[in-house]
Amino acid sequence: MKGSYLVAALLLVAHTSYAGTIKGVVKAKLASAPPAAKVKMNDDPTCMAKHPTPVMEEHLVLDASKNVKYAFVCLKSGFPEGQVFRAPVEPAVLDQNGCMFSPHVVGLVAGQGLKVLNNDGVLHNVHLMSKVNQELDKAMPAFTKKMVLPGTIFAKTEIIPVKCDAHPWMNGFVVVAGNPYFAVTAADGSFEIKDVYRPATT
Repeated sequence: MKGSYLVAALLLVAHTSYAGTIKGVVKAKLASAPPAAKVKMNDDPTCMAKHPTPVMEEHLVLDASKNVKYAFVCLKSGFPEGQVFRAPVEPAVLDQNGCMFSPHVVGLVAGQGLKVLNNDGVLHNVHLMSKVNQELDKAMPAFTKKMVLPGTIFAKTEIIPVKCDAHPWMNGFVVVAGNPYFAVTAADGSFEIKDVYRPATT
């Protein structure tokens, strides 16, 4: 992947300060892309009414060139020893729209909060199936438009599956990263990590 080369080049050069952008594309190594299945919303007519066309599952989303949507890309090493990354004050945002989680994958920095929205006007249930962090299972009634989860729930790095117990087809991921240098790939598999800073070494 092009992005991997750029990361290596950036992190291995010493005695210089860098501030730049890392770009790349994530591709699937598959002989053929499996067909996407339709989401079955038959149990809730209100949800079905929000979609004039069929909704496809988002477990693996590929385009014609096998570029991967919703891949999470993050820098894992190359930082100065002992460097601590402060969590942003503003929470990350996860929407429930059309009885689907949007985006399917959302990233945040350890200690950052998460704002969960309900734009559907129906009952949802936010179930964070954490193993390292605190598990959460909380209902969002139809009249509840916003719920802010504190950063203490996301204290440690982890890939957390999230689902809605009221609508079994609703699923996604909250990825807790140890630093702010991450991105989620777009529909064409592309990603961009901005303002990557490598301080000078002596």
